[in-house]
Parts: sequence; structure tokens; C-alpha cells
Amino acid sequence: MAQIDTADGAGLHAIAITDQVERWSRRIARAWSVAAIALFVALAVTVGVPHGPDLETWERGIQLGAVVLLIAATVLAWRWEGWGGGIMLVGAILLGLLTALQHQPLVAFLPTAVFLVPAVGFLIAWHRTKSAASVVVLATVIVMVLFTGSVLAQEFYDRGFGPAHPQSTLPALPDTPVTWIWSGGVTDTSAVVVARVATSQEAALVVTEPGGQSTTHPGVRNDDVWRFAVSDLEPATPYQYAVAVGESPVVERLGSFTTRSSGPMSLKVAVASCARLGSNGRVFETILETDPDLFISSGDLFYVDHARTADHFTDAYLQTLTQPAQAALYAAVPIAYVWDDHDYGGNDSDSTAPSRQQALDAYRRNVPHYALPAANAIYQSFAIGRVQFVLLDDRSQRDPKSEPDGPDKTMLGAAQLEWLQERLLASDNFALTVIVSQVPWIASQQDGADHWAGYAYERRTIADLIAEHKIDNILMVTGDAHLVAVDDGTNTDYSAAGNASFPLLHAAALDRPGSVKGGPFSEGMHPGGGQFGLIEVVDTGSDHVTVHLRGLDWEGNELVGYSFMVPAADEGAP
Repeated sequence: MAQIDTADGAGLHAIAITDQVERWSRRIARAWSVAAIALFVALAVTVGVPHGPDLETWERGIQLGAVVLLIAATVLAWRWEGWGGGIMLVGAILLGLLTALQHQPLVAFLPTAVFLVPAVGFLIAWHRTKSAASVVVLATVIVMVLFTGSVLAQEFYDRGFGPAHPQSTLPALPDTPVTWIWSGGVTDTSAVVVARVATSQEAALVVTEPGGQSTTHPGVRNDDVWRFAVSDLEPATPYQYAVAVGESPVVERLGSFTTRSSGPMSLKVAVASCARLGSNGRVFETILETDPDLFISSGDLFYVDHARTADHFTDAYLQTLTQPAQAALYAAVPIAYVWDDHDYGGNDSDSTAPSRQQALDAYRRNVPHYALPAANAIYQSFAIGRVQFVLLDDRSQRDPKSEPDGPDKTMLGAAQLEWLQERLLASDNFALTVIVSQVPWIASQQDGADHWAGYAYERRTIADLIAEHKIDNILMVTGDAHLVAVDDGTNTDYSAAGNASFPLLHAAALDRPGSVKGGPFSEGMHPGGGQFGLIEVVDTGSDHVTVHLRGLDWEGNELVGYSFMVPAADEGAP
């Protein structure tokens, strides 16, 4: 039991602790600090020090420096416990701050807490002979440091996850029984609408034709989410829709889509990736202002690295689809969406992600998608006019990036790779095949890379197929790296024969800070947030189609562009 000793006329004197408390404080502090250091060194060697995806070189250096500082503090505390404990406290706070670049402040506090325990242990042993005043000062300093650290952690987190451009000024959505709506899976005669209805009442979808005639369509309920599959629509026709709860359509949540032409048609497709959770950036308004026929999200629709249940993902969809700017975009423009790592499992996640099944369950429940060929993945394809779109699932089937590259390492999995090969061989039926891959394609082979450079053997397999069959009407769209860029085909060919080049548009990030992975890109690249890509296909039914690729910022300024022409197929295939 600790006790307070006083001396005559001395005022505040030493706060004494028993010898037993002192010994055990010292023992625990020493053992704990050694174990913590060993753990962090092991993590640094195997998976890396906790870090954000967009850290600059100097930031990574500071993180590693924090670990070195903690090692030095442990050694110092063996002889000078006060100095060692104080330095350990500072190093722990620093490590937590930098971890906050990637994780929520509460999560970032965990590495701090690991070292706070031995730091406090050393300081308890040290203060045995100190005055009560000095102990009070020390306690005050620790509290102030922790408070300052928590404030700075929030600032660091906001730097990594906060808005990268101005926020939308659209008003908040009105409170209605229908929380959110969006559409997808649009063909020439059908569409899919998914809505969240925050009531136990029955719901139906009311679809209105241009002439004002309406039809009502039943849906399938999954808890509070309703899925409506609408068929027997007219080609090339704009429709409005609203969800009716009980007898009344909720007109405050109007949506629209336009069915595709059954023949050649020009189209405009916006593509982008990488938006923080709860994003309401001005860029979504700019995308809508370009009047696209389709919005393709190539992943990281939101960031929920620590989601572990389907409900966690469902909450993320709720936060995403109720933001005014995003709600306006998805109500007016159909979506085709495939996940990347942060909306699937965590940074650089793969088929071993603990949240794999939960992410899949949430996707099937909440997303209006095209037909999914596999039960355990979300890759899909569809056609608009004479253009075939092939959306890959680069996450749920891939082997860990740490495995050695070779014929046994896969990003797509055997089934998806075979399916992709089939879609590529079907390219003869189309004027253009657009392949959407979530991660960078262009990059020199690199063991352990999270993108195609770390799966170079499989990349070459795909490229060799393109070369062997002389498939010359491919456009690839990639994301993940926070930049917009265009390549004219100069750097996309990884075939052994050297004749498998194709244009490429890289489109990210909606509102994450800029970062660079891969390259080079022949037409240039522009790292940054508040950016997206635009694909414009001009198809008048002639013997060719013209394709314009553009990378735009949130103000609508063109940052990079490229145009090309390909011979047209006689007609598109379903």
C-alpha cells in the first residue's frame, strides 16, 4: 500500500511506495517493454510498421524513428527510469499519431497503449524518492501529453481521411421512410433498383414512362432493404421511379435511368474510385454535371477497413448513400460497382480477409448489380450498344501478395481467369471491350506489390492471350492509386510477343489525398483528390467508333486526355 510521508516543516515531501510495489512495477515495465519492442520489430520485418497508404517518405522515416526511440528508451530505463519512462511516453504518442494517418484515433491509440503501460511502470518506480510536487507535475504533464496527442491524432486522421476538395453545398436529404435509392444492372429492357425502407410496411416500385403512364413492380425484402427487378421496358427510353410505401410513392426520393439502345449508340461513362466514408465532396456534383449514362465505381466506394460483419458494411452503405452529393448522383445515374480493398477487407486485402463473406453478403444485399457468374465473387460483364464492359474482382480471389510470383500465384483465381479469357475472345463481337481492374496494370515487376506488378506471371498470361488472338479493341480502366492518368498503349504491353498494347485510363481519387503507384503513363499523370475519369464513345452506326478519354478535377478542368478510333463490329452481343 502506498503511503504519504511528511517531515516537520517541509510541506509536501516524498510520496513513498512499498518496496514490493517498486520491484513489481520495475519487473513488469522491463518485461512488458521488451515484449512490446519484440512485437513491433517482428511486425516491421513481416508486414511493416502501422502506416497509412499515402505516407510520404519522411513520414515513414518518423515512424521507424519512433520505434528506434522506444528501443532506446527501454535500454535507458534499465539505468535511469525517469528518463527512460518519459522518452518512452513521447515515443508511444508519436507512434500513435502516425498510426492515425490510417486508422481512427481510437484504433491508433492501441500502439500507444502498448507502451504506456511500461512507461507508467518505470515512472512509478522512479518517483519513489521524489517530492509530491514533482509527482503532481509529472502526472499533469502526462495528462496534457495524452490530451494533446488525442487532438493531434484527430488532425492526423483528418489529413488522411478528410476532404481533399470543397464540400457539396446541396441541402441535407429530407427525412422520409425511404432512406436511400440507387439503380444498376440496366439493359435495353430491364433494370434493378435497390432501396432502404425504414419501416415495416410493404413497399413497391412505381416506374413512370415519358408519357406519364406508371406501372407498379413488387420487390424482395431483405430486412429493411428492398430489391426491385424491373423488366419488359422499352429500349432507349428514360424512366423515373419512386418507392411506394403503403399506398403513397415517396416523391422526395425520385430516381431515374435510361434503358440502353438495342443497337449502336453513343455513350458517356464516368469512372472513379477511392472515396472516404461519408464523403460529400463537390466532385460528385461535377460528375453529375457531365451527364453520364453510367457511373462505374472501380472500388473503395467507402473506407471501412475494420468492418467485420455484414451490418458494418450495411452501415457504410447507409452513410454513403445518404450524403447529399452522392445521393443526387446515384439517384440520377445508374451504377456499376466492384469493390477494392478498403470496401472489402482492409488495406491490401486478399482472399484470406476475415470479412470476405460479410462483404459479399452486404454487396448482394445492397448493390444493384449485373448478373454475377460466381457465387463467391462479384466479377460481371454487360454490353451497352457495341461496347462490352468487363468488371473484374481483383480482391476476393487473389492469393496474398507476399507469396512468390509464378504460375501458382493468382490475382483473379482460376474460375475468374477462365471467364476473363472467354470475355476477351468474345471481343470480336464488339467494337470495344472495356476491362475494369481495381488496381494498377502498368508497373515493373515487383515482388510483394499489391497491384499487377506483384502478379506479373498472371498479367503476362492475359497479355499473351491478347497477343495470340490479335485482340486490338481493348480499353482498360484502373484505380486504387490516387491519380488520373492516360496511356496510349505505349506502356501496357506485357506479352512475350510484344504486340498486346491497348489504351488505359486510370481514374482516382474521388476525395483521398494524392498518391502514386505504377506508371509511366504516356499522356501524363496527376496525383490528387477530387478527380475522376470520363469515357466518351461516339458511335453513329458507321464502320468505326471514336473514343475520348479524359481525366477531370472537381471543377471540371481537363487534366489529361487522349482519343483513338477502333473499327466497329457489325452489332453488339448480349
